[in-house]
Amino acid sequence: MKFTFLKIKFLHRFYLSDFFFVIFCSTSLFLNCATTSKIPNLSNFSPEVLQSRVARNLQNLQSFEGKARVIIELPGKGYNGFANIFMKLPDSVYVKTEAILGIDIGGLFLDQRFFAAYAPRDNILYYGEAESLDLRDFLEIEIDTDELFEVFTGLNQIVVNDTSKLVFAGGKFVITTQLNQQSLIYEVDPDKYIVTKSRLVDAEGKTILLKEYRRLRKIKGLVLPQIIKLTRPQARERITVYYTSQKVNKKIAAEKFKIKPAKNAKRVYWGDRKRPVIDRDLQKTNPN
Repeated sequence: MKFTFLKIKFLHRFYLSDFFFVIFCSTSLFLNCATTSKIPNLSNFSPEVLQSRVARNLQNLQSFEGKARVIIELPGKGYNGFANIFMKLPDSVYVKTEAILGIDIGGLFLDQRFFAAYAPRDNILYYGEAESLDLRDFLEIEIDTDELFEVFTGLNQIVVNDTSKLVFAGGKFVITTQLNQQSLIYEVDPDKYIVTKSRLVDAEGKTILLKEYRRLRKIKGLVLPQIIKLTRPQARERITVYYTSQKVNKKIAAEKFKIKPAKNAKRVYWGDRKRPVIDRDLQKTNPN
């Protein structure tokens, strides 16, 4: 009887372990199948198709109004404060800053032709042609006007050419485009069709420029990130925008796009400056 009991107990353990093994395999197979089913058929996509899908989000944006905390990090120093951002597409941008200590800019207006910037500390209103503006003179961080638009909307558009290649990795579409000795690498959310990360790398694979877009949310049919980061690792520079409020496609009064300097502010045409606002020998990393 003792032998029989041990045999029955052994068989019970054997079948029980076998049962759990089958359950484990079945569950693993199901999960693998479920994961595999989420991988899109790349034959239905191309870099050009994704470029078009990503662009739709921007095409539906007519106006933008937001309030954000802005953090600027530079070697040995940093600035942070709040800003109100107003945009009327396709080209008008107005940024009103609040207490960004160390940055002498109270308001910046920019469109395709002209710009105006008020420096409250010096009580000077600068104005001139947009193509002559170097934003480093005000923000101290290297950023061009196109990047300024991307930083405040979080909508990075995709550049493609004959070298562009598409793969699916890490749950994202990944597009790689060669630009002379550099490469642009985009990661695109497969459900929302928005760029979540882009990198400009040199011939050695070192990152020159990194753009990150996080906390995606849908507002009136548009997908926008709440956190945007632009980093230049080699220059050790970064600008981060944390949105606390975002409104889209609402009518914005023309008054919101007007800079209101002090009545006794000095007006200076940008081309008539006697000296640069900051040291022009600072390292430049823009591939253009």
